[in-house]
Amino acid sequence: MKTIASVRITLDDDIPEYMVGVFRCGSVISEDEDGNQIKDYPELIDNAEFRNQEELIAYVAKKLGVDASILEIEE
Repeated sequence: MKTIASVRITLDDDIPEYMVGVFRCGSVISEDEDGNQIKDYPELIDNAEFRNQEELIAYVAKKLGVDASILEIEE
């Protein structure tokens, strides 16, 4: 099994206007050290809401069992 070197998170861009300031996962993909996709995680796309990006990163890191420092949110 390949080692997870990084995790890319994209934000859900389909958030209603009344929910401005709420962050949700749009996709979560782990990659190896060469940037090759290892796995995507549709189970994390569950409409869970976060008040800031740091909360979202901590949640995903805990769920995947990886250090939060390897996670990155793509804008």
